[in-house]
Amino acid sequence: MIAEERAAYEDRSRQRRDQIVELHRQGLKGYEIARELNVSTGLVSIRLKEARSAGVDLTRYAAASETQEQGQA
Repeated sequence: MIAEERAAYEDRSRQRRDQIVELHRQGLKGYEIARELNVSTGLVSIRLKEARSAGVDLTRYAAASETQEQGQA
């Protein structure tokens, strides 16, 4: 068994977090994201928490469009 290079691991981890955030924005629930990406629900929760701490906007697309529509009414 050969260990994965740290840079490759970090890149893969960052890509996974981006996928999780994108699916969350699309309105999927944690367990749905986990099933889609074949990861645990715990990992999904951790990555979303890390994203929030990093200041990533986790607003769901449907919620954002509803807010804009209410402001125009």
